[in-house]
Amino acid sequence: MKNKLFAFLLAFSIMLLPVFSAGAQLNYVTDEAGLLYADEVGKLNDICYSIEEEYGCAVYMITVPDYTDLGYSYDIYETAYSIYHNYNLGSGSGRDGILLLLSMEDRDFAFFVYGDKASYAFDDYGQMCLEDEFLPLLSQNDWYGGLNAYAYTCLSYLDLAQKGEPVRASNGPIIVIAVLVSFLIAFIAVSIMKAGMKNVYQKTEANNYVSGNLNLTNTQDVFAYMTQTRQKIESQSSGSSSSRSGGGGSGRAGKF
Repeated sequence: MKNKLFAFLLAFSIMLLPVFSAGAQLNYVTDEAGLLYADEVGKLNDICYSIEEEYGCAVYMITVPDYTDLGYSYDIYETAYSIYHNYNLGSGSGRDGILLLLSMEDRDFAFFVYGDKASYAFDDYGQMCLEDEFLPLLSQNDWYGGLNAYAYTCLSYLDLAQKGEPVRASNGPIIVIAVLVSFLIAFIAVSIMKAGMKNVYQKTEANNYVSGNLNLTNTQDVFAYMTQTRQKIESQSSGSSSSRSGGGGSGRAGKF
C-alpha cells in the first residue's frame, strides 16, 4: 500500500513540473503548444541545423501554451533569456544565437539575441525588420509560414553579416528630408522679407527729408516665426511591440 502511495505521489509531482525540466536538452524547435505537424518541425529543425553549421549562430523557436506556467517570470522577454541561459543555448564559446518564444494564451512573443556575432547580424534596426517578416503571418495564424519566415530571414541576415554587409538603417532618407526642410525654411524667410518690402520704392526728390517734415508717427515690431510639428512614425508590425534589453543581450517583445 505504501509503495502504491509513493508511486502516486511521485507521478503527481512530475506532472507539476514546468514544461522544461532543468538540464534537459532543447532542440532548435520546441513546439509545446502543438502548432506544427511533425514533418514541419522536422523541416524547421533541418533549416536551423544548417544555419548553425554555416554561420556559427544558433536559431531557436519555442512555442508554449502559457509562458507564465514555466515559472521564470511574469515578463515574456525575461522568460526568453532565462530559458536561453538555463539551457546553455547558443553556438560556440560565445554562445551566439537568437531565440523566439511564442506564448499562445495571450498571443505574446519575445525574441532574445545573444553573443557578438548574433548582435552584429541583428542590431536594433535589424530586429525590427526581422519582426516585420514573420509577425504578420503569425497574426493570421499561419504558424508554419511565420516560423519558416523567421528561420529564413535569420539565415539571410546572418549571410549578409558574414559578407560584412549587415542589415542597417539607411541615412539616405534622413539626409533628403534635412535638405528639403532647410530649403523650405530659406524659402519662407525670403518670402517674408520680400513681403515687407512691397511698399519700398526709389524717391526722386528729397524735399520730405531736408525740410524737417519727416515724422515717425507709428512704430511697430514685426516678428517672423515658424511653427514646427513632428509626427511619430509607428512600426508597421501587425502587433504592438517594443525593443528590450537584459540578460546580456537584446531583443523585442509584444503581441502577435
